[in-house]
Amino acid sequence: MTAGKLDPPVTLVLEGQARMGADEADVDGVAVVHAAGEADETIAILAGTHRVVVVTADRELAARVRAANGEVVGPSWLLDQLVD
Repeated sequence: MTAGKLDPPVTLVLEGQARMGADEADVDGVAVVHAAGEADETIAILAGTHRVVVVTADRELAARVRAANGEVVGPSWLLDQLVD
């Protein structure tokens, strides 16, 4: 997995069973972070401490990220970045 067309660093936050799919690591511009609980909480904390662009369709998470001065984009934005 690499950041590809996205500007690094790219952070992927995993929760629950999804954490078993990838070890926490930082490889080729992609950081995998395991949420201790809810991924939304981890993402909101990251938004409050780092300059972030969060990809989500979740309105509640989007509001939390914006309240922390983070930028929010929808899944279609991400798809546009990944597809030629």
